[in-house]
Amino acid sequence: MLLLFAVATACKKSFTTSLSGSATNYLAVDGTIISGDSTFITLSRTTAINDTNQLKSELKAAVSVEDDKGTLFNLKEQGKGIYFLPVTNFDMSRTYRLDIKTKDGKIYQSDFVPVKKSPPIDSVYYHANDELNVQFFVDTHDPTNNTRYYRWDYKEVWRYVSFYRASFIYSNGQIVNISGNPGFPDNSGYYCYRHDYSNQVFIGSSANQSQDIIKKQLLASLPDTSEKISEVYAIIVSQYALTAEGLKYYQALKSNTEQLGSIFDPQPSFVKGNIHCVTSPTDRVMGFVSASTVTSKMIMFKYSDLGAFKIGLLTNQYPVDINSNGQFYYGAPNAAGCPETTLLFEPASTFDVRAAQTLGSGKNLLVDQYFVAPTPLNTPPWQGYFVAPRNCVDCTLKGGTSTRPSYFPVPF
Repeated sequence: MLLLFAVATACKKSFTTSLSGSATNYLAVDGTIISGDSTFITLSRTTAINDTNQLKSELKAAVSVEDDKGTLFNLKEQGKGIYFLPVTNFDMSRTYRLDIKTKDGKIYQSDFVPVKKSPPIDSVYYHANDELNVQFFVDTHDPTNNTRYYRWDYKEVWRYVSFYRASFIYSNGQIVNISGNPGFPDNSGYYCYRHDYSNQVFIGSSANQSQDIIKKQLLASLPDTSEKISEVYAIIVSQYALTAEGLKYYQALKSNTEQLGSIFDPQPSFVKGNIHCVTSPTDRVMGFVSASTVTSKMIMFKYSDLGAFKIGLLTNQYPVDINSNGQFYYGAPNAAGCPETTLLFEPASTFDVRAAQTLGSGKNLLVDQYFVAPTPLNTPPWQGYFVAPRNCVDCTLKGGTSTRPSYFPVPF
């Protein structure tokens, strides 16, 4: 489980901190002190809500976690305002705060907070509703009734495919069969992987219940047209325990962000947290520092696991083989903008010249071979291949990578 959490948190999005008021350049602090795993703290500066350069990272700061005995745990700057502390097991009997000294000499400190223990996640599951959305939920409980206040975030990873699947590639003036060729894994651009992080506030409380139980807490919701669920999809949910004060802060942040869409949109008003400027007490600071262990759970499914649930994108995802005239072809004009394949069909004597003209620039790629009937006696042989635009054959052009994440089972 430790590995999954490290994957889920190592490259989280930065909080865009913009305010509607004229006063800007406040320090914004985003992150949680994590016991038992790595801690990431992101520092940035607020901007005006109409500022197009919304993210202004705070660089060259000195950041540390301090316990109530004065022991310091120093974070290392990683760039882009991110500060990192390797896996640390904090003493659960102590309280901790975040110390920050910015490059302009100002000192900021959070309040001391206890390390809260997150119970295990009971389950993460999904449901396809009548509005053609796939919704994801989490269940958890604490049998000791000590947690009560919860926060969740997630990382999602999905596999998708190109519209056409290439069986050949044009390389160094030669046509190479890549089917089953270990030098071209996953058929060289057919399977790709992308990832994203949650951009909403997900909190829950059982404070008004006799038992510390959270059921059917809604997390992500994906429309039926989403590419994310058209092939293979995984979601890694991480759970943190909050104090009552932490819950109040995230409730206010959630109310703020619901006006705009996500926590990474400009914020319309200031949300007071538990961080203060020691050297200049009137300076505002955005953010709330809490301390918690973390528990994580991942689920993964294929499109076929959704059963009767139909995804709108799928009708434009895969090619067909035979058209109404009985002719072999690979696709039709579709929402992805991929036309039918064209046929590169030439006498063998001139084929290399045409191939270089058509394929040499890399704008088009080979899809499959056109099987030519035996030519009559004394007739020069012909060669034929189906060709499609590169963006319809190479899935990496849509922002993904052909490198499979280690936690995707093989095969899947």
